[in-house]
Amino acid sequence: MSQLTERLKQWTSKLTKQHYVLIAIGLLLLLLNGVAVLKELPIIPLITAAAFLVYIVIFRMDLAMYLMAFSTPFSIIISVKDVQLGLSLPAEAFMIAISVMFLFRILYDLRLDRKLLTHPISIALYVYLLWMLLTCLTSELPVVSFKFWASKLWFTTSCYWMLTVLIKGDHAKAIRFFNCYATALAIVVLITTVKHGLSGFDKHYAHWVMSPFYNDHTAYGAVLAFFLPITACCFFLPNNNIFQKIFYASLTVLFTLALYLSFSRAAWISLVIAIGIWIVLKLRIKFSWFVVGTLIVGGLFYFYADDILYKMSRNSQDSSTSFVEHLQSISNISTDASNVERLNRWNSAFSMIKERPIVGWGPGTYQFEYAPFQKSKYKTIISTNFGDGGNAHSEYIGPCAETGIPGMLTVIILFGITLYTGLRTYNHTKDPTDRLLALMMTLALITYYVHGGMNNFLDTDKLSLPFWGAYAVIVMTNLKMKNVSLEENKEEELSDNGQ
Repeated sequence: MSQLTERLKQWTSKLTKQHYVLIAIGLLLLLLNGVAVLKELPIIPLITAAAFLVYIVIFRMDLAMYLMAFSTPFSIIISVKDVQLGLSLPAEAFMIAISVMFLFRILYDLRLDRKLLTHPISIALYVYLLWMLLTCLTSELPVVSFKFWASKLWFTTSCYWMLTVLIKGDHAKAIRFFNCYATALAIVVLITTVKHGLSGFDKHYAHWVMSPFYNDHTAYGAVLAFFLPITACCFFLPNNNIFQKIFYASLTVLFTLALYLSFSRAAWISLVIAIGIWIVLKLRIKFSWFVVGTLIVGGLFYFYADDILYKMSRNSQDSSTSFVEHLQSISNISTDASNVERLNRWNSAFSMIKERPIVGWGPGTYQFEYAPFQKSKYKTIISTNFGDGGNAHSEYIGPCAETGIPGMLTVIILFGITLYTGLRTYNHTKDPTDRLLALMMTLALITYYVHGGMNNFLDTDKLSLPFWGAYAVIVMTNLKMKNVSLEENKEEELSDNGQ
């Protein structure tokens, strides 16, 4: 007890008058907000939260970024019907505030590296956002499209541009950023698993038990598949202590169990393909061979499409709690409502593309415009005509319907450049930490690229934050590799000249 008292005296002796004032203000705000909650006066906590957000964004941008990552899995969509606006709070409040501060800093004191601005991924991102802006002008619903484009701006600004500023010269901050999201996700997984367990792990409960944190089991499964390569690779980071290894091992086991219980078939497939590509990398199979193999498989599917569709139409295995039967239901396009509805959305999208192939119907407008294009033979018990049933269920077909064929090409090119950059960085960088960072982010993105063929979530903060964050990490590790290579070449030239 005497030792504790002595330590408290030593600690308080270091406090200045300014510290005492801050402690007093903090206690007063805590008391005030406590009373406001008891009196049901939400305006006071909201003002306090806004003031805190403004303070950390101005004076502690690093803390704001970490809090943004940590808060995202817990964020809940709050809709304001009067202005037809919905925000995922508090994550999107952080994203908007950070984006505004980034703009002010660009105008005032922040100077981005020219190599970052002219990096192929950055250029592809410019083209992607610019074409989307142009199609907002020709949109069927301009207000919806400009809101959609604005959300893309604060997603990419806060999670790509600002993250590159945060981790410049210190890639440990990138690991810390993703750890914040992973830790919060682990808490959500524990809550979801307990709720699911109370139902006896019934498959039907698995579709919504993760709400209100994630919309449904597909989004939940997508983020779990995304983070599994990250937590697994982080286990092997150099200089990890025993506690860090236990932390990453625990997350990997927890996320694996949660992925299985999500009953998300697309997420399962995406992770298996990512693992397959990791095996290809470990075996040092040439990437060109992999591309040729992929083209051959794609060609076989194309030439034997009629036979494949015939066999799929004969499959009557519905989704099930059995792992094997649930996998078999993937190819059921006759009775599985989820699969047939996906065909309905894709068929509607193709009809929309046929009518407006160049500029599409406008960013974010698919769900409001596809209803008239539905065909009765594809409709299911979950079909709707009221624009409340979600999007096109594809990260490729959806943008094509909304922004035309050029819009889809900007997406494919952006994805392809990032995949190539990540793999090239992994194969050529000499720094073991950067090598692992490039590998984990590339594999994580591969899970989403595969999943994106069957679902799309980049219009949400839940997937946009880790997605664009992975882009930032790949770019920064790639630039670091290039700078090291350039310095080594200069040293070789100097040594040659000296001889």
